[in-house]
Amino acid sequence: MYKSLIFILCLYAAQSLAQCDVSSSTLSASYQVESTNGLQQHTSDLVLWRNGKTVAHQYPQTHITESWYLSSNQQIKPTRYFDTQQRAIEYQPGEKVHGKAESDWDYRNQLISNSLLSQLDIIKETGTGCELTRFYSKTIGGTQINVKWLVRQALPSYYSWKNGTKHETWTLQKVEHGDKQINDFFAHLGNYQTTDFADIGDDHSDPFLNKMVTLGFIEKGASGFYDDQGNALDGGHHHQ
Repeated sequence: MYKSLIFILCLYAAQSLAQCDVSSSTLSASYQVESTNGLQQHTSDLVLWRNGKTVAHQYPQTHITESWYLSSNQQIKPTRYFDTQQRAIEYQPGEKVHGKAESDWDYRNQLISNSLLSQLDIIKETGTGCELTRFYSKTIGGTQINVKWLVRQALPSYYSWKNGTKHETWTLQKVEHGDKQINDFFAHLGNYQTTDFADIGDDHSDPFLNKMVTLGFIEKGASGFYDDQGNALDGGHHHQ
């Protein structure tokens, strides 16, 4: 009986240490995002795409995709894609987008930065392998934050923050690891007509660029979330 108990404990330990047999650097993860300010509720979708050093956030309702490439010198190059028009605005590394330069790769690659996770308290862990889940929670500056984190895949399966009447939740719907699907998605983006951000002010004859500047999609963008009329939603997300 003693040997059986030792075997069971060893087996459990081995399962607990089981690695995930899929790559965390190549995947797509679909989320439903729900937010409220106490008066209005908004539901939208977000798809996170990873392909090595390139990551994209796709917003299906507004047909906008934002992408970032991590260069060998650790600089981040942003590109904003307008999926309906198949046009793209390309920014240079260090160039300000939404008023600030990109500097936190983990934030874009994981939706939640490591710097935030390090501030939260670990409540418990469950599951093994790809499903190893770490539960975080903490109140920071009056904002209650809860995270269910898929450790091996570096993904939130659930994320929420609440501050007064404002509340937002991110719920993972599915994760896919098909190389062809992911390669096809990024290849499709690569076929868009691209304009360098620095050249926009020199071309007043392009109706698309003029419209995007007027609407605020270029230079004045907020959080990346937009309503059906193209109006930028509150950028007060706390997942950085």
